[in-house]
This record gives sequence, structure tokens and C-alpha cells, in this order.
Amino acid sequence: TGDDNTGDDNTGDDNTGDDNTGDDNTGDDNTGDDNTGDDNTSDDNTGSGGLGEFVPEEVYYNVTYVIDDKGTLEGEAIQRVKAGESAKAVKAIAANGYVFAGWSDGVELESRQELNVRRDITVFPIFVSKLSTYTVTYETRMGGRVIDSSEKTALASVSTKYVPKTPPLAYTYGQWNDGREGIERADSVISNGKTFVIEIVPQSIDNVPTIEIMTENGTGNNDRLNYKNCTVTLRNTDEEDCFEDVSAQLRGRGNSSWGYPKKGFKLKFDKKRTMLGSEHKAKSWIFISNYGDPSYLRNMIGYDMSDEMSGLKYTVMHEFIDVYLDNEYYGLFMMTDKIDVGKGRVDLDKTIYDDPSKMAYILEIGASTQEDRDNGLVVKDVDYFTASRDKGRSYFISYPDTDDPEYIPEVHLAYIKDYVDQCLAALSAQDWTKICELMDIDSFIDYYIIQELYMNKDGFWRSVHFYKEPGGKLYAGPIWDLDQGLGNVADMFGSANKETTPTTDISYVNSSYNKEAGKLWIASASTWYRRLVRNEEFIELLRTRLKEVEPIMLKVLERAVTDGSNPNSYYSLYKNAMEREVQRWNRLGANVWPNTSTIRNIKTVKGQIDYMREWMLERYDVLCDFYDVN
Repeated sequence: TGDDNTGDDNTGDDNTGDDNTGDDNTGDDNTGDDNTGDDNTSDDNTGSGGLGEFVPEEVYYNVTYVIDDKGTLEGEAIQRVKAGESAKAVKAIAANGYVFAGWSDGVELESRQELNVRRDITVFPIFVSKLSTYTVTYETRMGGRVIDSSEKTALASVSTKYVPKTPPLAYTYGQWNDGREGIERADSVISNGKTFVIEIVPQSIDNVPTIEIMTENGTGNNDRLNYKNCTVTLRNTDEEDCFEDVSAQLRGRGNSSWGYPKKGFKLKFDKKRTMLGSEHKAKSWIFISNYGDPSYLRNMIGYDMSDEMSGLKYTVMHEFIDVYLDNEYYGLFMMTDKIDVGKGRVDLDKTIYDDPSKMAYILEIGASTQEDRDNGLVVKDVDYFTASRDKGRSYFISYPDTDDPEYIPEVHLAYIKDYVDQCLAALSAQDWTKICELMDIDSFIDYYIIQELYMNKDGFWRSVHFYKEPGGKLYAGPIWDLDQGLGNVADMFGSANKETTPTTDISYVNSSYNKEAGKLWIASASTWYRRLVRNEEFIELLRTRLKEVEPIMLKVLERAVTDGSNPNSYYSLYKNAMEREVQRWNRLGANVWPNTSTIRNIKTVKGQIDYMREWMLERYDVLCDFYDVN
């Protein structure tokens, strides 16, 4: 439609001027029907050069089926077919003593029809003697590795039959490599010489994301000190979160839990990424085994409560996920983000300043083990300090990164150590004004309620986190590591196989921690809370908050019902995954530390969850009675 076809050359003087519309062509001879009618004034004559439409000749192709004396053909053996049209259907029929073994071009059905013919076609059916033999090979692969192979040989008149072995727990079969569905299959002589492959793949359960990890050299999760290279694939979750064969590093994690056969671990990706709907990208993600908690929900419910508590600003993301490690189902884990400073985590300024008071800090009490110290992973007065006012406990620097060249222990560690000492001194002096100046009381109250509600053994000496805002106060939290709570500890007071009921610590009077502050576990055992609960201002705030917490607790415990009344409860959503986890590790009823004899005698996941739920409700009543909450 450009100048060449619509401009002067075709619509100008040459075609519309004197030569074609003048006297010579518009006179009597040329203006009649022959020249001014449809034939000469239509598109054909005002288009390119005024030529008429070209009509190509019809094209035909030959379709030929060649038959020998071993069979016959039902239909026309030689056909002439117009281009683009279809040939007539034919069928190959084997003669007596022979069987059909496919067509020369690989078509396997006896009946065939050539569609949309665009070339000459010559094919012939293959017939073989019924007494001849053929061979088919079947392979089962897992992660691209052949784990089973079977070669079947049969007479041409007989079908081969193959049934793959039962796949491992939590795995199923995908499709065969020829697209056939179903696990069992039968093949004929047509498949002579072929190899059919079926892949064993993870068997996803509704609502449960699946992560597949392949470590370098298939060495699994056996090293808590050193990272090993791996590739990671995430499936069965929102499409935008799924990925395949992403490079990462894996390292085992845990303190007492490292002794479990099912071990927790950390994944560190090469690049920051979101996981399971997280709002912010990060490199490091934590996978908690929950092996010591047969309900699987103690951490989950505690983190849910933290989410609902206004005094606790930050709670780790927490989601269930099925883990497959080196082509083996590893179990149901809880994936969380790492307690760290950053967007979506403890959201504070990450800058390391020369002036240490302008910085953010995260501290953890009891974050390491003697093994870490022996291996040089942590060094006193660089990675941690001890607080003389807190029985010499170790306070580890979770943030800033002590390997950062901008971090100067003599400046930054010295500052936060002094700040902790000031807090402990104010608590010891019962200086409420100074306490409120240095510490965020709302966070310390909500943190205490969860820890005491759980009667958490770790709640005063390990996995306890504090953070300090830049230029601001010291906050309690985020909450972490609650699996040894809600009655799930047999050596609460240092003696093995002692039952821990919601009222156990009320009557216990021989603990060296048990002083005039009271006999509740955290209030007695934690230096911070033993001193806080001596203060009447704190107790009044605590009483008010305990009343406010009841509806929060009841709301969260709705997620732990097992009677089917809540289709979105954890049991309703994940019971199949939990049962499969039980089958994998066979841990219900087993003598697993720290389970009490009561817990060991509960042989179902449902029973374990019900026990945990009732324990929390009773424990709440104990707290209210102890603190005179009406």
C-alpha cells in the first residue's frame, strides 16, 4: 500500500490519463461492455499491471502401499491424492502364520490414513513369523539414574508384560518415555529392540510444597560445620515460587537436635530469592526437623502466637514443606527464615557505623556449643561475651556479621556488652524508670507469656534472642525454638524421666533458681524475668496483658483442632504428610529425648496434638491463678 503501488506509477497519468481514458480507449470501440464493464474496471485491471488472476494447476501426489506375500491390504494400494487432501484409509492384515509388526515408517497401528498429503508417500507393512522372537527392555530411573532394568524376550505372537517394583516411600511413578500412562504395561512385537523408561518421582501431597535437594557426590546432611554444594528444586507450590536445579549450599544445623537421625539444616542460595510466598528475597533459609516433637506443632503454634502478639514486632516465617534429599524422602520439615537484620526479617538499618550506638544488634543466649568453640567457629570477645550479672552466660552476636571488616569487636561488641550490663544492673536495682528507659517492656511481657505458657526448657539459657534498635531500646525476641515446651521434656529440672505437667514447677522447691520471685519456670530460671517479676509495675502490666492474650491463644489453638471442625487446621491440612513422616521415621512410641513417658505412650499424631493443645489451655489457667488474673 506504499508509494510503489498507490502512487503515480499505477494511479497517475500513465493509467488514468489520456492513454487509457482518452479518445483511443473511451470511444465507441472501447467504452462498451467489453472494456468498461466488469472485466476491465474490476480489481483485476486496476491492480498490478492490469493482469488477470493466475489460477495454478491442481497438484496430485501418489500414495503407495507395498504388500508382499506375508499379508494383504484392505483398501486401495495405490492412490492418487490431491494436494492437501487425505488418502483413503487402509489396513494391513497378516497372513496365516505371521503377525503384523508395524509399518516401515514407524507407524504402529494396523489401520492408517494419510492426512493432508503434500508429497509422494511409499510405505509397506512389516510382517514377521509367529515363531520368531523379539526383545523389549524396561528401565526404572530415579533422578536420572537407572535403579532397575529388565529385558523381556517373547514369541512374536505373545505380548510381553512388565510391572515395575513398588516405589520407595513418598515416591510414585510418572509417565513412560513413550507417553503411555499407567505403571503396568504390555508390549507386542512392534516394540522389538526398544527401551521403555519410567521415572520415579516425588509423590506430592496437597497443600505441602516439595523441595528436592541433590548434594554434591550424594553425601547427604552429615556435616554441621561445613557447607557442601547442592542443587535445589521447589515444586507443588505457587507457580511464581517454583524453580528447578538452582545452585545452593547445604549445612547441617542444630545443637541437641543434631543427635537425631533426622537432622535440621540450612540452605544458602547463591543469589537472594523468595520462598513459599515470602515477601522479601534472602539467601539463607532454615529447615527444622521437629523430630523431638511428635505433635509437629509446638514451634508452629508458638510462632503463630508471636504473629498475633502486638508486643513482638518480628516473627520468623514458618511453613511446612516435604524434603527429598539425594533421591530419598527425608521427611516433613518446617521451613523458616533466618533471624537476621533485613527486609522481611528484623527490619532495621543494616549499616555498621563507627558510632556503635547508631547500629542494630541481634543477640542470642547460648547460640553455640563447645564443639563450635573447639573448631574455632566462635571466639570469645569477638563473636560473644559473657555477662557476669547473668551467671556468666554467653551472649552471641547474631548481627552484625562478625566477619564483616567494618565490625570492630573493641568498639561494637564492647558497646552492646555494656548495654546488656546496664539492663541487668537496672533490673538488679529494681530501678523501674531506668528499666523502661533501656528495655521495651511490651516486648518483654509478650515474650515472657509465650515462654512461660510453654514452660519452655530452652526459654532462659539457649535460643533466647534480643535485638536492639539503632539508637533505641533492647527488645525481646524474635521467639525461637519451642519444641521442648508444652510438656515435651523429661529432664526439666535436671533429673531424667520426670513428668512435666502444667503445674509441675509450682510445687518444685529444690531448684537452685527458685528464689522469692516465684516458682514458675521462666520467672525462676531466667535472670531477666526473675528480676522483672519482683517489680509491681511489671506485674500489673503482665496481669492486664494475660487477660488480653486469652482470645489470641484460643484463636491460635483453633489451628490445632483435630476433630474436623476447622478444615484449615494444621491437622486437616497436613495429616497425610504427618502420617507419612511417621512412617518414614517410625518415631511415635519410640524412646526419643526429650519425650516423657506420657508422650511416648500416645501412638497417634492426632493424640499428640490433642495432648499439646490441652496442655496449653491448662497452663494458661496456671499462669492466671499464679498472677491473680480474674
